[in-house]
Amino acid sequence: MISYPNYKCWEIMNCENLDCSARREPETPCWEIAKRIDSFHNISNTCDDCIVFIFKNNLTFFSTEKGQNFINQRTLLRNSEAGHQVCASKANATG
Repeated sequence: MISYPNYKCWEIMNCENLDCSARREPETPCWEIAKRIDSFHNISNTCDDCIVFIFKNNLTFFSTEKGQNFINQRTLLRNSEAGHQVCASKANATG
């Protein structure tokens, strides 16, 4: 199994919320923060099904390449939905 220790939750989720508790405590797993602050994510058990939790706890059988591709595709999708222009050379290099 592959570990994704270098990725932060906001990178995996492509989150732009700069005021997020996870960004203020980047060394603490986001699901631990959710437990501590009684976030709806923890209360509704959504963390257990979250791709960040799955990647960080080595519960996936994705290869490194497939995991990286997944993260890159989320970024490209989010950028296209937001109307951002994505450099063709960057898009080709990442996906």
